[in-house]
Parts: sequence; structure tokens; C-alpha cells
Amino acid sequence: MPSLSRLSNLTESVSTLSQLAAAVTETDTQAKCIDITHCRTIWNIIWSCLATIFACAWVAVHRNVPDPTSSLIRVNLDRVAITICALLVPEYMVGWAVRQWLVARRIAEGNEALVKLARDTGPRRDSAIGGEMVWHNSLCEKLLEEAIQVHDIHKQDAQAMEEKATKAGVWMGTWYRFYAMFFPNDDPKWTTTHGFFTLMGGFYYLDPGRPPRPLSPVEVAACITDGSLELPKESDISDKSKGDALSKFFALLQTIWFVVQSIARPLQKLPLTKLEIATLAYTSINVAMYGFWWYKPLGVSRPVRVRRFNADPATTTTTTESTTLFKKLETLLKAVMGSQDDDANFSKLRQVPAFYAGKPTEWESIVADAIALAFAMVFGAVHCVAWAFAFPSHAEMLIWRIASIALVGVPAIFIFLIVLWACELKMAIKSLLILSLIGIPFYLLARVMLLVLAFTTLRSLPLAAFETVHWITFIPHI
Repeated sequence: MPSLSRLSNLTESVSTLSQLAAAVTETDTQAKCIDITHCRTIWNIIWSCLATIFACAWVAVHRNVPDPTSSLIRVNLDRVAITICALLVPEYMVGWAVRQWLVARRIAEGNEALVKLARDTGPRRDSAIGGEMVWHNSLCEKLLEEAIQVHDIHKQDAQAMEEKATKAGVWMGTWYRFYAMFFPNDDPKWTTTHGFFTLMGGFYYLDPGRPPRPLSPVEVAACITDGSLELPKESDISDKSKGDALSKFFALLQTIWFVVQSIARPLQKLPLTKLEIATLAYTSINVAMYGFWWYKPLGVSRPVRVRRFNADPATTTTTTESTTLFKKLETLLKAVMGSQDDDANFSKLRQVPAFYAGKPTEWESIVADAIALAFAMVFGAVHCVAWAFAFPSHAEMLIWRIASIALVGVPAIFIFLIVLWACELKMAIKSLLILSLIGIPFYLLARVMLLVLAFTTLRSLPLAAFETVHWITFIPHI
């Protein structure tokens, strides 16, 4: 009996010591938060996350050139609407960015070849009709064929020169490419920036008797062939987008601060909240979006004016515009599918459509969709980082894990579907297409659930989540 009594006393002592240790730890954590520089509140967490998400989305989205006659309020409302789209469906915005990037490169290469051809042979014009020179599609096709040949010849010459330079140990070409990444080239030649500028409606036709309208990429090519377009320098185009340099700087600074503190917290054994994990996911996909739009001018509001343009009858055909509900739904569906470019009639537009990508080829669309889906998988994979985190309840932990798997799995199914489509395996496509259609609602539901859980789990955070990494506070941030 004495031994049992001693064992009971020992157990009570161990329990008391455990409680004292927990109390000491809690008191130590609370003591750290007495100094405001060592703690943060729930509002601080929410504010830093929302500020980072909005700053990334606001700067990452490179909108097209607005209507020059629109009011400042209208322009800002349109930009807010596109930013909201970037917050709700960032995967779609990445797909749009990739499409524009691919088409901009193609436009730059083709138009540069046209410029060289026009420089060698002189401007090309067709017969005069009604006192106006008319440029035909047949001539464009002929010129493009010649331009491709010229481009291939120049490309072969460039490759031969590069091989000789490499053998001789000359690295000036590499240094020049590195230098050009940070300093725009002032040579009047077509670059990817010019291609983006064309896609976003940077060239406007101004006639005193007609309302201003943007020129389509085909019409810009026509202006090149007849010599009516004076190509602006890349630095001049960059000057048009310097109005947002300050906002770009603050967004970059906020993003760097958030990423650094998200890495530093686990290194110091401090937990991240679910909202911070969701913010990291948004940051990763917005950085990808910004990367594909690196050479696209940001915030351009003043287009380049073209005062002499020989209109092509094919681009000025009259079409009846329907404003019925069915037509609006059809337009919305085409925008979602990325096929709205086919209906763009530039002769009747006051500005380039919001998500215009310049009619990418089938292969370019496949590549863009695959890249966008891959980044959608990255978006879901970042949420999987919180797999082993503590949750207020077991149900919330289970929902978070299932939703994270859905964000990775559903895009993977679509990538597999794209591969089957490219391989023309029609039997497998039908079955996988049904599975994909079922997965879309589940994917959207998973996105909503993760967003809700990111906020609801803030109600029960460990005390260590309120501690801050002291040296991070010295980095300027919002």
C-alpha cells in the first residue's frame, strides 16, 4: 500500500509539472506579445494577406488600351472588374497571358520580316478605288509568304554567325541579350513589346470624320506594307506605361516582404495561418501571370495615332449586332472558352475586347491551356502545404485536404484530356470529357470551401501564430 501511495504522489507531481510547463510556455508567449514589435493581431494577418493579394492582382493584370474617349471613372471601373476576375479565376488570366505572349512573339517576328521586305522592295499598294488605296488579303498572304522566307534566311544567317562566335569564344551576344532584358532597345524594329502593343490596341486610326478605333493585327500589317505606319521605339512605348511604376514598385516590395516572412516563420518554429497559405497560392499564380506579361506595357492610356490607313473591305463589312439575352450569353460563353477573338469586328469597336488575344492558332491555344492548367495545379499544391497543420476541428481538416486534392486533380484531368485531344484518341476523349464536366463544379466548390476555411480557421489560432519575426518588420511593407 505504501508503494501505491508513493506512485500516486509521483503521478500527481508529474501532472503538476506538465501544467506548470504549459503555463510557463503560455506566459512566455504572452510576455513576448507585450511588446508590439513582437506580436501581431488577427486584423494584422488579414490586412497583410488581403493587401498582398490585391497588390499582386492589380499590378499583374496588364489590361488592354481603353477607349481614348472614355472617362477616368469608366477606365478605373473596367480595371477593377478585370482585377476581380483575376482574384476569382486566376487560372483563366494565366491562359490569357500565355495566349497573348505566344501571339505577340509571332506578330513581332512576322512584322519585322514585313518591314525588312518593304525596306528592300518599297511600299506595296493595290489599285485605287474611289480615290482611296485598298489593301487586299491576297496581297497580304503573298507578302507573308515572302516574309517567312526572308525571316528563315535571316534566322539561318544568325545561327551561322552565332556558331562562329561561339567557336571563337566571343560572348558578346550573350551579354547583349542579358543587357536587353533590363534596358529597352531603341532600334526601330519589331520586338515582343511591339507585338503586345498591337494586341492590346496600341495603334488607333484617327480620321476627322469618323470615331477613333483600334487597328487589328492584320490592319497593322497592312500599314507596314503600304508604309503608312511609323514604328515607335520600344523606349517610347515603355514611356507610355511609366505611370504605374510606383504602384509596381510597392506591389513588388509587398510581395517580397510576404514571401520572406512566410519562409522565415517556419524556420523560427512559428506557424503560418491558412489565410497566409492561400495568399501564397495567389502570389505564385500572379507572379506567373506577370512573367508572361513581362514585355507587355502596363497601364497604357494613350495609343499611337495612325492618320492614314487604306482600309480593307473585308475588315469593314457591315454586320447586324444583336443585343438579345441569348447573344450576350453566347458572347460570355465564348469569352470563357477563349474563342471570342473570332467575333471581334474592329471596324465597329472603340477599344480592343477585354480578353482579346489576337486569334491564336490551335496549337498556341493548346499550349496556353496546358500551361494555365499546370499553374492551376501549382495553385492547389500550395494549399497542400497546410496538410498537417492544426485545425479547429477534424471536419475542417478533412474538408481542407479533400479540396486541396481537388485543386490538383481536376486540372490534371484536363491536361490529360488535352494530351488525348492532341493524339486524336476520340474514344478516350469522350469518357474523360464526361469526367471533366463532373469535375468542374467540384473544382469550383473546392475553391469556395478553401477560401471560407482560410478565414474561419482564424477563430482558433495557436499563441505562436501571433508572434512575429522581429527582423522582418524592418522591411518596408503595407
